Amino acid sequence: MRLRTRLLPLALLLLAACSSDGDDTPDGGTGVVEDLCNSRDEALTNPDCELKPGTPVERFLALTGDVKAGDEDWYSVRIPASANARTLVHVTGTYLASSTPVNLSVTVQEKDKSTALVAKSDQHGSGAPKPVDIVLPYGTPDTQLIIVVRDAPVNPARPAFDARNPYRLTVELIENPDTNEPNDVTPTPIALAAQGAVQVGTAQGYLATDADVDRFSFPLTAGKIAYVRLTAPDQGFAPNYRLSYELLRPNSTDKESEGNVLPKVHPGVLATARKVKLAGTWVLVVKGYRGNNEPVPAGDLRQPYEVEVRVVDEADPRDQSGDNDAYARAYSRSLVGSPGTSTTFDGRLGYVSDRDWFALQLPAYAKPSLLRYKLVEVPTTTRFDPLPLPLGQLADRQVLVFTTVSTSVTAEQRATCTSDPAVCPRDTREHPDAPGLVQTYCNNAEAVLCLQSLREESDPARFANLSNFQGVLPVPAHAATATYHFVVQDDGNNWADDRDYRLEVSWDDDDAEEVAAYSGGVEQPRAKTLGDVGTGNLPVGNATFEAKGQLTYGHGRLRGNDRATGLGVRGPTDYDAVPTDTDTFQYQLPSRSAPEDAAWLVQWDVDNLPDGGTPHGLALDLTFCDGNSTDGGSGTCTPVTTTSTGGALTLAYSSTAMRAWHTSASAPLSSYQALYQLEKTASTTRVTVAPYACSCLERRFIKGGTLKVAVSATERTDYKPVGYTLRTGYGDYPRGYTAADGGSPTSCPAPTQDGGTWVGGCQFTR
Repeated sequence: MRLRTRLLPLALLLLAACSSDGDDTPDGGTGVVEDLCNSRDEALTNPDCELKPGTPVERFLALTGDVKAGDEDWYSVRIPASANARTLVHVTGTYLASSTPVNLSVTVQEKDKSTALVAKSDQHGSGAPKPVDIVLPYGTPDTQLIIVVRDAPVNPARPAFDARNPYRLTVELIENPDTNEPNDVTPTPIALAAQGAVQVGTAQGYLATDADVDRFSFPLTAGKIAYVRLTAPDQGFAPNYRLSYELLRPNSTDKESEGNVLPKVHPGVLATARKVKLAGTWVLVVKGYRGNNEPVPAGDLRQPYEVEVRVVDEADPRDQSGDNDAYARAYSRSLVGSPGTSTTFDGRLGYVSDRDWFALQLPAYAKPSLLRYKLVEVPTTTRFDPLPLPLGQLADRQVLVFTTVSTSVTAEQRATCTSDPAVCPRDTREHPDAPGLVQTYCNNAEAVLCLQSLREESDPARFANLSNFQGVLPVPAHAATATYHFVVQDDGNNWADDRDYRLEVSWDDDDAEEVAAYSGGVEQPRAKTLGDVGTGNLPVGNATFEAKGQLTYGHGRLRGNDRATGLGVRGPTDYDAVPTDTDTFQYQLPSRSAPEDAAWLVQWDVDNLPDGGTPHGLALDLTFCDGNSTDGGSGTCTPVTTTSTGGALTLAYSSTAMRAWHTSASAPLSSYQALYQLEKTASTTRVTVAPYACSCLERRFIKGGTLKVAVSATERTDYKPVGYTLRTGYGDYPRGYTAADGGSPTSCPAPTQDGGTWVGGCQFTR
């Protein structure tokens, strides 16, 4: 180091002359800068500029003289004669200091070319410097590489320097741990060997260098299913790259499949299962994922990956000869006779994009009936694991049920499907996404389809063993054969599990009372007369006060956040075009002398399930006619609502203590009580509107003369046909209730006379 020796006395003199307030910035420097290796020629001729593999050098990025910025250091490294196709050049450049203004840049070039093989820089900004690490394959022996070290300034016109802190540059020649190299262009064959009825082959590799690409090949026969799995075992860190793959069809660059590991996810697991339609040699390309505007993926010598290929036979009988992946190729069965018959469809989702279409034909039937379906898993010895899904995404099997509006796809037919609820009903109240969901299938390319039902495996933890994959559909009376199409698939066509399933379908009669209520193909309200209990309570087992029925189909109404979370048998994204079976009773109200106010007593029983559980609750949608509203003598009913915007009047059980209509807004919360009482016996679950509710019939209701009660299920937990009893009547008003503190009975608000006019009293809809 002759230059350092010559400059030392001058440096000591300068140090002695410096004042205490002199320049002491990192790039100013206080030591001697040795400025060597400033050109390609020096790199190739000066022994001080030749890097020895395994021997680090420390130098400064600073020019001598007054101007120190703009320094470049050029080095050469010789590739020895022992290098081979797996030899890697590992270049590391780093500042050992905790801070430096230099954004260290390292560029590797061939000896006689000015273009870079690799260029990387450490853009650390105000943070601590980080190493620049380059690994590249360069196995040509007896040649030289050029390495250039410089600053990579944020502002190209103002390069930084550091005359105080040296950088360290190290070159190593190492062997690629990937024994398959070189296979960037010519694939490494994967030999398949029989393991029982399955052909299996494996391979291992590394993406050791920047932009490394590994290729593997294997033969496939048409009609088989190829399962390809790529795994990066967990090494306790996230590798430099995101593992990705492409599966290419024979003799082409056409992709059958591709995928990549999500950011910061490790271990990385990718897999696909594909039905082979083109026989020949398929190629698997393994590489680091590079998104739009992302840098070239860096290699990682620490992270191995594993490839597994499994070739299995098609095990779905419907797919062994042809397939039933489309509406036009649905596997069809017919039921004969009348309701009381059933059938099953078997299948499996064995590969990506596999979907199974089934068609069920029902003979003509003059009465409304029910179609029940249930998807169940069948114990299966699988040949491969279910395909992995993106982080946070759950298994996503679906069952969809359709009726066909028309096989003639026209704008008019699509418009009918979209806008005519008699042709294609839809549940917009319980399922806010229904319009777009239904429209998707009204626009179907093969046929105009009306979506009747959807079950989705959106929460397997909550609905274990596909417990929400069942439903009941109302089948209208039909004079000709009625066809229902079922499709079993996964949402997104990116998943398969190689497991058998069975779709159980049965055709049943609707309950007799509901069938009897039909006229002209429409269910009519069942006429009743509201009975008088006087001062007493509702008698049990008295037909005068009871109405009975069954609620057989629909998922049951949900309330509040239940729509988002799902409840009972219904997942949060499940759908039924008819959300719930509804029975409507039309009561004739009594004529009463002034003041007309009457107490209204309401109670309902729901038959328990055989295990004692409650299958669902009830909701009573009420329509009172406003007798004070003028209708021009037409005799039409002016429905009473709770708000000016038409809010519905609905009774449904809640255990919450809340304010009743008669409770003052200033009343303390401690005075609130539950509006309903729940009583469970071995055979029924009974709900009674509590005395505190002061349930009553307003004078305008009595004058209107009519009360409609539409009974529907809420929070259904079972699809078995279950009976209910609605018990209701009117009585003397006002009645009393016991205050929350257990004190003396308190009377509901009584009407009073004001100048001969009755005021106050019952205001139930307030």
